[in-house]
Amino acid sequence: MARTVRPAAAGSFLRQAEEFLASARRNFEERRYNAAGFDAVQSLINANDALTARFLGAVASLDHREAVRLHADVVRILGDASQAKVLKRALDERSAFGYLGEPATRARAERTVRDAAQFFEWARRTLGRPA
Repeated sequence: MARTVRPAAAGSFLRQAEEFLASARRNFEERRYNAAGFDAVQSLINANDALTARFLGAVASLDHREAVRLHADVVRILGDASQAKVLKRALDERSAFGYLGEPATRARAERTVRDAAQFFEWARRTLGRPA
């Protein structure tokens, strides 16, 4: 079940997203591909939380499928579904990076870090719009 938050919390979530994105980039540069991918996905989650906090006054619980549903609600408000597939793909990758005990490939981590950077920039621009 979604957690109610103040729309002003969006800034805190976006700062966390930026921090995780920076960590993902460092981990990628140091060839820690699982950590890079996991941090990149966390950046996406936090950036999405920033959007849903601002436009819905709610963030997803621990169930990341809820993040996709809340994102869809924001998409309806904004009329911009350009990042919906990026979010879903990243959430699907989270387990592969963090829980399966398998080494991540450079290509997979690189794509996820790139997707996280793209999503972060989109969220930052979108948050500049009036609610």
